[in-house]
Amino acid sequence: MNILYIKSERGRDKLTFKGYIYVYEKSGLNKSIWKCENYQKMKCKGRLHVRNDEIIKEQIHNHVPDSGKIEVNIAMNKLKEKAIERPDLRPRAVIGLISTSLTSSAAAHLPKLTSIKRTIRRIRNEEETIPLNPKSLSDLVIPQKYRLTNDEHPFLLHDSGPGEDRILLFSTERNLRLMKNCKHWYADGTFSTSPSLFTQIYTIHGIQYSNVFPSVFALLPNKMESTYCRLFEALKSIKTGLSPETIMVDFEKATMNSISKHFPDTKIRGCFFHFTQSVWRHVQQTGLQQQYIEDSEFALQIRMMTALSFVPVDDVEQAFNDLMDTNYYTTHEELLTPLTNYFEDTWIGRVDRRNRRKPALFPISLWNCHAYLKENIPRTNNSVEGWHNSFSSTLNVIHPNIWKCIEAFKNEETLNKIQIEQCLLGNSTVVKKKYKDFAARLKTVCDSYRNILIEDYLRGIAHNFQLNV
Repeated sequence: MNILYIKSERGRDKLTFKGYIYVYEKSGLNKSIWKCENYQKMKCKGRLHVRNDEIIKEQIHNHVPDSGKIEVNIAMNKLKEKAIERPDLRPRAVIGLISTSLTSSAAAHLPKLTSIKRTIRRIRNEEETIPLNPKSLSDLVIPQKYRLTNDEHPFLLHDSGPGEDRILLFSTERNLRLMKNCKHWYADGTFSTSPSLFTQIYTIHGIQYSNVFPSVFALLPNKMESTYCRLFEALKSIKTGLSPETIMVDFEKATMNSISKHFPDTKIRGCFFHFTQSVWRHVQQTGLQQQYIEDSEFALQIRMMTALSFVPVDDVEQAFNDLMDTNYYTTHEELLTPLTNYFEDTWIGRVDRRNRRKPALFPISLWNCHAYLKENIPRTNNSVEGWHNSFSSTLNVIHPNIWKCIEAFKNEETLNKIQIEQCLLGNSTVVKKKYKDFAARLKTVCDSYRNILIEDYLRGIAHNFQLNV
């Protein structure tokens, strides 16, 4: 059974599944959590955990479902859409069009006709102030209001022009000047908050005044390497001299290849969170998920493989061999072979007949964090993931219309300026104690690398994090 998104009376997203209605509660890493809309009225603890429109966890309700109520919500959503699509129709005619498909049970639970008519008039009045959502990227014409920042400086810095492969790039001259001075960039895409005309929102962030700020907002039509190339070409043509020392991305070949072409002197870094997430997906694919959850020693041993990320690059291959030779891995060889084969092929490189390692799918230098930990450079894109979660909460809608999305970009740009001014004043971002403690523990273990056995070192690192369960 698929989930279905509907709108609340105030235009916020709701989610329906198995006859229940859910409202947004919060976002976690790479997932959203929705709670039963009766969480206050009936103290219901029903929850859905959703990732990429798929349910990964479901918590039970304390009441029966109400499919009739969902039908009413869907009908009201259609009524609002029809009221905007057909401004020539009187409210009574709009109601007539929608009500023909209703069951008698749902029709009985509709709001009063006078209330529905007021709703139609209200949303029509609101819609008059916003341009119509275009049907295609070829039809998209961007008014001047959406080309400028809130203080009327140029914001839409690149528009590739009409066509289904259209790219829009938003930033400011000041942001790009700051990005030019940034040694480390962080780039990531998100899909659920992208306007329906585009496939993804792609943002580029930089460390400025010891904080990570989004500086470039792009709307992209797909995830093709050629599209990322066009994006980086446009960025470099707008601001010459952009050449960061590192760019952190997720493990997507199309992105990495395009960065290599356009920033040949830049070191590409993989995000540690996405690294562990990839390993966790393979734990699931090999049928080891339940054992990982129920067997704490097994889980620790799996994390010890990912802890190789904190071993110096030149020592990783030998450390991997040493780990494979430990008592646990040799005793459980049959069980672990599908996972260790995957890890070796993907992250280390398989040994060939001549006893030489073939290139891994992702080279060790890409996913290794040892040097960055020593230099206190962030190992993950978590601040970027956090920004995307906050941005999603601000929009409070799945696949908004393009005008709402651009307005949100503009507001983020305004917020950035305020936060940068506060940094210039001397205010510093407060890092939560648990993150400080986590970083300090990792640093302590890392400093002991030359003084303890590699197995103990990997156990020490592995005790400090979890895979993305």
